[in-house]
Amino acid sequence: MFVCRKNGTGRIKMRPIIRKDDVTIQSFEKCHDGEGTLYCRSMLENTEKALLGMFHVDDMPSGVSIGEHQHEVNEELYFLVSGEGVLTFDGADYEMTAGDISLCGIGHSHGFLAKTDCRLIVVGSTKLPR
Repeated sequence: MFVCRKNGTGRIKMRPIIRKDDVTIQSFEKCHDGEGTLYCRSMLENTEKALLGMFHVDDMPSGVSIGEHQHEVNEELYFLVSGEGVLTFDGADYEMTAGDISLCGIGHSHGFLAKTDCRLIVVGSTKLPR
C-alpha cells in the first residue's frame, strides 16, 4: 500500500514517487469490448485518490483496440505517447499521432484503435457531481 489515510494533520500521507517497476503489468483482453489484448500498468492502484480515479500506461500492439464506451459519471483523457491510432469520439473517427491528446467528458463516448504499436496514457477522474 502506497498511502495511509490520515497522519494527524488532516492530510492524506502520500508516498512521493510510485515506481513503474513496482507496478504489475496486467493484460486486458477485449477492453470495453475492443479487439485483442492490451498491457496495462495501473499506476494509482492501491492508492488513496481525491480527483484522479485512474492513471494507466497502456501498451497496445498494432490492431488492438479499446472499444467505444460512454462516460456517464467521470471524464477520461487519452494521451498518445508513441505510435499512431484512430480515436473514435461520439461515433466519428479521428487520426491520432504521438503527442496528441483527447478529453472525453461526461455524456460523450470514446474508444481507440492502435494502427501501429502504441503507448497510450489513460487518465480518468473519480465520479464527478452532475
